[in-house]
Amino acid sequence: TTAATLERFTVNFTITNLPYTSDLDNPDSARFRATQSVMNTLLDRLLKESSIGPAFQRCVTTAFRYG
Repeated sequence: TTAATLERFTVNFTITNLPYTSDLDNPDSARFRATQSVMNTLLDRLLKESSIGPAFQRCVTTAFRYG
C-alpha cells in the first residue's frame, strides 16, 4: 500500500465587501491577524463541508492585497 501524497494548492479570490487598508499589508498588525483568523475559520468550515472535506487539512491565509 502506498501512502497518500499531500497536494497543496493556491486559491485567489476577491472579497468585495472588505475595505482594504494598508495595515492588511503587515502580517503583524492586529487587523491582519483578525482578518486572517476570520478567513481561515470560514474557509476551513466551508471546505470541510465540501466534497474534499475528508482529505482537507486546513486553510492558511498568507496575504491580502488591494484590488
